[in-house]
Amino acid sequence: MRCPKSCDDKASTRNAKAQPRLDSVQGCETRRLGGKKAPTPEKCSARAAARAKSAARLAVDLAHQTRYIRAATAQDSRLHPYIERAATAEPFDACEGFKSQLIPTAAILGIGTAPTLAIMGAEERIRPPSPGTSNRVTPENSLDNLKSIEAKLPVADSLFGGPAEQLAPECDEGNIEYKLKLVDVDDDRFDRLVTQLRYRLTEGLGEALYELGVGDDGKPHGLDENDLNESLSTLRRMAAAVGAEVTVLHCREGRSVGHVIEAIVRERPLDGGAGLIELRVAVVGNVDSGKSTLVGVLTRGQLDNGRGLARGHCFRHKHEVDNGRTSSVSQLTLGFGTNGSVTNYSSVRPHTQEEVLKESSKLVTFVDLCGHERYLKTTVFGLTGAVPDFGAVVLGANAGVQKMTREHIGLLLALRLPFFAVITKIDLAPANVLQETVDGLCKLLKGRNVRKMPYLVKDAGGCLSCARQLAEGARLVPVFQVSNVNGENLDLLRLFLNALPARRDWVDKRNDRVEFCIDDAFNVPGVGVVVAGTVLKGSVRLTHGQGPVLLLGPDTTGQFKRVQVKGIHTKAVAVDEVRAGQSASFAVKVVGGHNKEDRQLKRAHVRKGMVLLDPELKPRATRAFAAEVFVLHHPTTIKRGYQPVVHARTVRQVAAVQDMNVELLRSGTRARVRFRFQHYPEYLSPGTPIIFREGNTRGIGVVKRVLYDDVDVKPMQVKKVEEAAPVVTPLGT
Repeated sequence: MRCPKSCDDKASTRNAKAQPRLDSVQGCETRRLGGKKAPTPEKCSARAAARAKSAARLAVDLAHQTRYIRAATAQDSRLHPYIERAATAEPFDACEGFKSQLIPTAAILGIGTAPTLAIMGAEERIRPPSPGTSNRVTPENSLDNLKSIEAKLPVADSLFGGPAEQLAPECDEGNIEYKLKLVDVDDDRFDRLVTQLRYRLTEGLGEALYELGVGDDGKPHGLDENDLNESLSTLRRMAAAVGAEVTVLHCREGRSVGHVIEAIVRERPLDGGAGLIELRVAVVGNVDSGKSTLVGVLTRGQLDNGRGLARGHCFRHKHEVDNGRTSSVSQLTLGFGTNGSVTNYSSVRPHTQEEVLKESSKLVTFVDLCGHERYLKTTVFGLTGAVPDFGAVVLGANAGVQKMTREHIGLLLALRLPFFAVITKIDLAPANVLQETVDGLCKLLKGRNVRKMPYLVKDAGGCLSCARQLAEGARLVPVFQVSNVNGENLDLLRLFLNALPARRDWVDKRNDRVEFCIDDAFNVPGVGVVVAGTVLKGSVRLTHGQGPVLLLGPDTTGQFKRVQVKGIHTKAVAVDEVRAGQSASFAVKVVGGHNKEDRQLKRAHVRKGMVLLDPELKPRATRAFAAEVFVLHHPTTIKRGYQPVVHARTVRQVAAVQDMNVELLRSGTRARVRFRFQHYPEYLSPGTPIIFREGNTRGIGVVKRVLYDDVDVKPMQVKKVEEAAPVVTPLGT
């Protein structure tokens, strides 16, 4: 039965009210719901202009990627249908075509020169199947091949730079070697060159930097094409004789003729990771500056989506994922092969840690630290316990220099760690705000409290020069401006990390007695207690599945337990041996013991600050020690009885000032101070650096003497306060 006409009219009225009202204002359709006021024509015009600008930018990016892929795959027609399909599709369909069609197909066919596709906020890499197809130059490439490869690369990855600059005279020590040319080399000279290369590799802990076309005085004369090709061939033969590979990093114009080549020679790692070059970079900076996002982008090979996609790989706890703030110390690695390529990811999936460790000749371990002031003690713990080689200060371009930025720079200066700066979110900040951030950072670094020389890195030549000088202890602070969303300048940062040499010489310490500091402990089902930390001295090796017997301690009573290592992992990969300078985790079990309680080992028995030591060291725990300290900042004065928190490697405990050789301590003064731990004894050794803090108070020092309970200690003689120069670090300023 049909409803009356009045009902139909009412239904029509309701439907008309329920439908959204569309207003067309200058070609812009807007939705009015709930009686909201329609946008003004000016606002609609602005929105239309923004959409048009975004579409134009997307079209330009798409055209650039299409030209790039065409150049990279010009000799293979199997990819052409996918390229044409992506190029003729709609903008959003083209993006999906690139991601879903082109990249997997190129990986299956084994084609590509490792292009970076940054479309729709997602980055994919086509990893080359062999060095011959890599976008980095291999030793067998001639100068013509260098030019042909350079023509296919993006501008930021260009191998060729401008005129070469004057270098410092060659030094007999270090890992940098100048060679004017390597032509007409006979057998005797070749043997001498190989011996010289071995020395440079030893000085550089497995890396050596060769400047071809440069005289001993540092003048970049240059070489013509024939001499340069022959010199590259000779350098390749030298590297093959010592089990190494050559990678050309940069090519510049010579002052007299031809070009100057800068190449890195890197040893191939042995089985099990022996001989692997490893350096640690502590990442610090203010909260919400993009530290975890930067580490996630570098180690995962995927750009951020602007909403925290990349930083999720760095978080260890649920509350970190919820609020987006790091509250613990996390470590992620970035691997480089002998040819300089990144080994963390391929075109299809990220590599496992075992694959990265197997294919890498150099590992960069990022120690991602906290930025919030609430977690400052965790940041200090990571800086002292992880034994970093370099520091990376991260700033947000839209936020500038903050209080915690100054605090973290002060800690790096106190620990005498060379560092570089990374300004993130340059895609988000307007040009004037970005310039204010750069100016504020440069002003801070140039100030009398820091006295550093900032250098804005803009090309590959400056990047390599900064890496070389930073490792030599120069005052230089390289400054990178990157975007984790569109990938701008990330290639320069990767090149810098690849060229950055290891700072600490661990080779001499590998023959010492084992010393392993513990920074974390776990209880793994089916395995038992696992301790993690850094090998400071010696080496630990498994023989027939069993490791050495070591001493674990001290516990709360100052005693050590005998434990045996039954498994070794480094970078989440099972290995047979670890050496000084490597991060590792040991599965341990108690050996000996008179009763059942003595033979048990639980997770609660292990705490941060404990160590694993060789029994022949006969270690003893102590509650007191004497240190030479320097007060960085204190609002008033320090007297006897003052109780700060002392950080020494992985030790973190409240210690009271028992005695000192001055009446009072103020900011900028040095003194000899005797501390005493308030809770339980610790293991310390002379020469260990310390940091003490309490509120806004900051101080540094070095352990000079370990005082045991059976030692009779006399009171210190009070002398006049020694005031330092008016140069202090920016802590608390």
